[in-house]
Amino acid sequence: GRFNPPTTGHQKLLQKITKTSKQLAGYACLFVSHSQDSKKNPLTAKQKVAYIKKMFPKEARQLEIKEDIGIRNAIDVATVLNGKYDKLVMVVGSDRVNDFRTLLNKYNGVDSTHGFYKYKDIQIVSAGERDPDAEGATGMSASKMRAAAASGDYDSFALGLPDTFKDGERLYTDLRLGMNIRELLTPFRPVAELNTL
Repeated sequence: GRFNPPTTGHQKLLQKITKTSKQLAGYACLFVSHSQDSKKNPLTAKQKVAYIKKMFPKEARQLEIKEDIGIRNAIDVATVLNGKYDKLVMVVGSDRVNDFRTLLNKYNGVDSTHGFYKYKDIQIVSAGERDPDAEGATGMSASKMRAAAASGDYDSFALGLPDTFKDGERLYTDLRLGMNIRELLTPFRPVAELNTL
């Protein structure tokens, strides 16, 4: 996942990953994309992993979070895991189930420029429904949070954070810095490094 930034909705995703892996007696792993740019991917993989662990400590302890260099998408994940497992189960948002089912099965057993992977079975599981048009936290998404951070609207940004998360101001500032917004429209101090998380 891109997790740029992690949101309250991602907690449901992590919970579904661990629940699915327990049901299948499988290995639970979360892959964090290394894609980075100032528009849609302002946070580094290292920052995202640190924030996910801080936001969702209970869920993060139940799975392995990977930030492998070179992982940009689902095809990369399938290629990296090739030969280690017979079955691949991917948990995604409800709106992406058909896309990923088609994509991953299309290249299963095909040697191409993306590399090679072959699984006996590939399943795509929905993490649950989300209404992007809903008001408040229910309809919150990473893109809405980035837009709020870009416009200097911390209150709207904070709607996408769990109530128990105490580093919202730091995440907000890191997101703005990653988007190359240097002037601060809020009293928060910029945080260049995430080493203290």
